[in-house]
Amino acid sequence: MNEQSLLRRAAKIIEEKKGEGIVAIDLTDVSIPTSYFLIAEADNPVHAKALVSSLREALPERPFHTEGLSERRWIVLDYGDVVIHIFDREARGFYDIESLWSDHLVAADGFADLGGGA
Repeated sequence: MNEQSLLRRAAKIIEEKKGEGIVAIDLTDVSIPTSYFLIAEADNPVHAKALVSSLREALPERPFHTEGLSERRWIVLDYGDVVIHIFDREARGFYDIESLWSDHLVAADGFADLGGGA
């Protein structure tokens, strides 16, 4: 599965499980070792765990690294070219990753514009 397909599939899984505020950050033209961040929000720690469980079950790849599962405030699933961030509302507002990369944001409805096919 290529990076754009992984990104779209992960976003769809999160949306189906009622994750909110789904956005992607396109980092393909930035010199960091990933192509995309996918950011979403969970209602509570149980919801965050459910989102992560659904991603792990449905995606064919396994993340290279996972952080934050025990706290469930900011969970990171690192798939290499795609890094998925699942936040609770408070942590998302506090860290505000989107503002750091505001010129690279891709709204969920813009994922279809990413190259690579579904």
